[in-house]
Amino acid sequence: MRLPDGNILMSCAGSAFHRWNLTVKDFIALTPAGDIVDRPAGLGAAATTTHLAIYRRFPDANACLHAHSPYSLAFASLGLPVPSLTNRMDMLGEVPCIAADDTRIKADYLANPRPLQLPAGMSPRPDAAVVNLEHIEPQIEKVFGPRGHELAHHGLAFTLYRHGLFAFAKSADEAFDNVARVEEAARTALLQAVLGGDSGRIQLDRLFPATLTPSAGRRPDTYRGPP
Repeated sequence: MRLPDGNILMSCAGSAFHRWNLTVKDFIALTPAGDIVDRPAGLGAAATTTHLAIYRRFPDANACLHAHSPYSLAFASLGLPVPSLTNRMDMLGEVPCIAADDTRIKADYLANPRPLQLPAGMSPRPDAAVVNLEHIEPQIEKVFGPRGHELAHHGLAFTLYRHGLFAFAKSADEAFDNVARVEEAARTALLQAVLGGDSGRIQLDRLFPATLTPSAGRRPDTYRGPP
């Protein structure tokens, strides 16, 4: 979240594994450019560049939350937007899914590494950062750049393909409320499909099946739901 002095407070890499027992050591304070202001222990995770890019691009965004919430993740796993089908979603509208073939991009980078401008406060993961810097963040700008003025009235949200949900808003409370609204809409949509008898087809990698290989640690098959 954005601090009163303009710096950014972020959770450190690995903090999600003990989220119910967080201490000051699980956070790091950075400048908007990613330089370290206060580092009790760890460094920011691979998504640090994306969080910082949101804070720099949207001055009205004072909090950015990232969650692996299960219902919205079901839509993200298929590269689908979360539909706006409840009245609590009217202000957010349809939540887009931003996608990049991260397995291929990381493999290409590792085969042909090149210098990247990484924040000092981020874990040294250039193979992960290249996905965000060159593929995810330009899409965030394209989708939400023209919508920045909406932050004066409500938050904004998107999912990352096969990854999770991002919500950013004027305050942490509002960002958290937006996460809850998106998750509620995603759950409602899935329950609609169940009630309508259309379980559809569950696919492990709908958008980039060519990279669905055992060597990448991902099963080269799909699962069909009940007929």
